[in-house]
Amino acid sequence: MSPVWTVTGLLTGVLLSPVLRGQMFLHSVPNGEPWRTRCQSCDHRIRFIRWNARCSSCGIRIGPPPVTVELVTGAVLALLIWRVNDPLALAALVWIALVGVVLAFVDFSVHRLPDRLTLPAFAGAAVFFAAANLAHFAWALLGSLALSGLYLVLALANPAGMGLGDVKLALSLGLALGWFGWLAVVYGAASGFLLSGIFAAAMLLSGKLTRKDSIPHGPFMLLGTLAAITWLT
Repeated sequence: MSPVWTVTGLLTGVLLSPVLRGQMFLHSVPNGEPWRTRCQSCDHRIRFIRWNARCSSCGIRIGPPPVTVELVTGAVLALLIWRVNDPLALAALVWIALVGVVLAFVDFSVHRLPDRLTLPAFAGAAVFFAAANLAHFAWALLGSLALSGLYLVLALANPAGMGLGDVKLALSLGLALGWFGWLAVVYGAASGFLLSGIFAAAMLLSGKLTRKDSIPHGPFMLLGTLAAITWLT
C-alpha cells in the first residue's frame, strides 16, 4: 500500500475520531434505555470525545481506549482509498465505513446495532452509488436485498443467534458488496460467518466465553465485507 494512502487514512481517522467517539458514547446503551448524552461522573454534556478517551470536564475515561478508534478508522479508510478509484463509489464506501466503525464498537459494547445508525448507513450509501451509476446501482440493490434476506431468514429461524439489527446492517453491506458483483456478495457473507466462527472458537478455547454466551456478529459482517472488497477489487 502506498504511504500516501496510509497517511491519508490515518489523518482522516484522527480528525474524525472525536465525532465517532461521541456517537459511540451516545449509542452504547442497552435496548430500552435512553441515549446517553451526559458524562456519568460530572453530568457534562458529551458531544465529542478526543483521542485520549476522556471527559473534557472531569477527565474520567469514556469509551474505547485511546488510539483504538483512530487506528481502526484510519486502517479501514486507507484500504478503501487504496482499492477504489471511482470517487462517488469511494464516497459511498467511506460513509458505510465511518458509520460501520461506530456500529462495530457499539455492538461489541452492548450487543446492539441501532436503527439510528444502520438505516442512515444504507440511505447515504444508496445516494452516492445511484449518483455514480444508476444502472449499476440497480444490480447493487439486488445484492442488498439478497444479503438482508439471508439474514432475515436466519433471524427468524434463530432469534437468539441473529437479530434484526444484523438484518438492517446487511442492507448497506449487501449494497456495497453488490456494487462489485455477486461473487463479492458471496465472499463477503461467507467471510463474515467465518471470522465470527473463528472468534467464537478462540473465546471458547480461552475460557472467556461459554456455550451459553453470545457474541456480536455485526463487527464480523463489517470485517468480512471489507476483506471481500479489498480482495476482489
